[in-house]
Amino acid sequence: MKTTEVFSSKAEKYARYRWEYASQAIQTIFDVAQITSQSSVADIGAGTGILTRHFIGKVQQIFAIEPNLEMRQLAVQALGSYSACHIIDGRAEATTLADGSVDLITVAQAIHWFEPQPTKTEFLRILKPGGWLAILRNDGTNAEIGKALGKVYPSETDTLPLMKGRGTPISFYYGGDSYLKQTFDFTVQQDWEKFLGALSSASYAPDEGSPLYASFERAAKQVFDGFSTDGLMVSPAVTELCLGQIKT
Repeated sequence: MKTTEVFSSKAEKYARYRWEYASQAIQTIFDVAQITSQSSVADIGAGTGILTRHFIGKVQQIFAIEPNLEMRQLAVQALGSYSACHIIDGRAEATTLADGSVDLITVAQAIHWFEPQPTKTEFLRILKPGGWLAILRNDGTNAEIGKALGKVYPSETDTLPLMKGRGTPISFYYGGDSYLKQTFDFTVQQDWEKFLGALSSASYAPDEGSPLYASFERAAKQVFDGFSTDGLMVSPAVTELCLGQIKT
């Protein structure tokens, strides 16, 4: 399977069930990078537009770069009516954007799918002088839940070999360690449908038509039953934000 096709069967669940990012993390990007209504932003690996939508109406233009057709189509459905939002078939390594065209690049959850050196070269090309890079990811913070979830996904559906940037330190993209790194707490509340949907949106989750799906769902239900109360699971989580200017 090609990297750009991994989420083709998961796009709808991704759009419906993936966690939002902590609002304080988004606001920190605006404050520190001094993003205004005159700014241009590129959201790389934008997926269905979960992060992209936070910039609509707040910046002059937002470019959502996404190589997966199904994810891009859902982003168009949700955000395509906004004239300042441009949803583009492109990759981190080849965005199609003009030289020096954006004030800020954002990447949410997708950084490990990118080829590191070509991506950094492309980021440097499209950023204006003094431009910023923001990298965000969400993670649950309950160690017991995390340990239990580690046993839910079957080894046969492992997608780690497809992650071209796996193991590359975040500092590589900034050219050193002089960048802001901060975490922002939030809480996720999920019923069984939302819990299973979020798990199923992962690249390494089996699809519903797979012979592995039934055992995956049973294992997920055991985790949900073990950590939920009255049909609701409340999970502590953080959005980790890395924000800085890229050095060559």
